[in-house]
Amino acid sequence: MSSPNTSKMPYPLKVITQLLFLIGLWWIGSFIQQFFHLPISAGVIGLILLLFALMSGIMKLVWIKSGADFILAELVLMFIPCVVGLVKYKQLFITQGWQLILAVVLGTICVMVMTAYSVHFGFKLERKLQQKHSHHKAKLEAHS
Repeated sequence: MSSPNTSKMPYPLKVITQLLFLIGLWWIGSFIQQFFHLPISAGVIGLILLLFALMSGIMKLVWIKSGADFILAELVLMFIPCVVGLVKYKQLFITQGWQLILAVVLGTICVMVMTAYSVHFGFKLERKLQQKHSHHKAKLEAHS
């Protein structure tokens, strides 16, 4: 598979291109989910596809790194709808607030633990892919 030459692109164009690629993976995941009637989120299926593509070498990390870094940097914006929902349903929060607080606290702990494990796994994977790339590059240079 030929590599998209995003290294010479201006940074905003590189991020947009990589985001479109990641959205494309999500769309493929959505198609797979609907076609096979899977009880798994399309985003999770897309991430699994991305993981397999990275681990198999079909894709290179640099093809998506800037776009993924951008998404992670702006992650806090994804939580704004939750706060708006709390303000909108004030009466529900007053009557059953302890249940909501418990759910939010437990959910937050679960998300934090899973995020920590995911980031740890991601860094290990990135390091492994970089070592594989540098080892492959050294082999090519040795044969030259």
